[in-house]
Amino acid sequence: MKIGNIVFADPFVSLAPLAGYGDTAFRRLCREYGASLTVTEMVSVKGLVYGNEKTATLLTTAPCEKPSCVQLFGSDPEFFRKALSIGTLDGFDIIDINMGCPVPKVTKCGEGSALMNDPGRAADIVRACCDSSGGRPVTVKHRLGFDDDKIVAPGFAAKMQEAGAAAVTVHGRTSRQGYGGVADWDAIAEVAEAVTIPVIGNGDITSIDDAVRKISKYGCAGASIGRGALGRPYVFSDSPRDRVKTILRHIRYALSYMPESVAVRTMRKHICKYLAGVPGTKELRLKVNGVESADELIAGIKTLEEPLC
Repeated sequence: MKIGNIVFADPFVSLAPLAGYGDTAFRRLCREYGASLTVTEMVSVKGLVYGNEKTATLLTTAPCEKPSCVQLFGSDPEFFRKALSIGTLDGFDIIDINMGCPVPKVTKCGEGSALMNDPGRAADIVRACCDSSGGRPVTVKHRLGFDDDKIVAPGFAAKMQEAGAAAVTVHGRTSRQGYGGVADWDAIAEVAEAVTIPVIGNGDITSIDDAVRKISKYGCAGASIGRGALGRPYVFSDSPRDRVKTILRHIRYALSYMPESVAVRTMRKHICKYLAGVPGTKELRLKVNGVESADELIAGIKTLEEPLC
């Protein structure tokens, strides 16, 4: 499996960008559990060009995130060109462009999955990034299409390849679907047949075995796990799932990358994902949502006993 000149071991199973959850601590855990590649949360090219402080915090990576990948979003090719020319992104090995986000506040600006309605502009963005990336591979994440009745992914991916993209990740839903319904892997397979660059399939993957099966069945070069990894960073391996120790390690990592108040707020969300559906944890989940300190958070988690099913 190769993305540009970067070689990955098979099977290639990456962590998809996860807005609000794909912080450095979580990505570090996923990488340690075997994720082939982890990607930052979406970073605005305008925010980078204008020096937005919040945007800069999204660029922190863990030492184990090599090769590293940053995901950018925007709608103006020149802002992508400028963002890659100011040096802020020089430490990243792969430049990924988001053309799949279905959130209205993104699409109403012509960004994210709205770019699937404007393949010419999308191709111009890819070309601008390739021209400014210093030889680093440029990849694209997109959906099957924008509207449910218009699947354009095979042709769209071909245009991205022609513009210089080294790989595409395809989420098997349209933008209108959001995250509802079932991912259409047959449509992803059609994309894989339409291009010669690697196609990474994404959508409804629940285990490493499931990922490997889908790679083989649908002719993809790799797979990407998104929501299936929330609360389950060990989804990338067959290792024993010591959930309590994993949560405590996650808290420790979060404290190393964020101020305590931010780490606690971030971990509240993650812990609710870890404990979702686990019998006997409802009271702890309610308690976690009100804690203000890391000590309280850690004390609460230590009341749990393994094995935690």
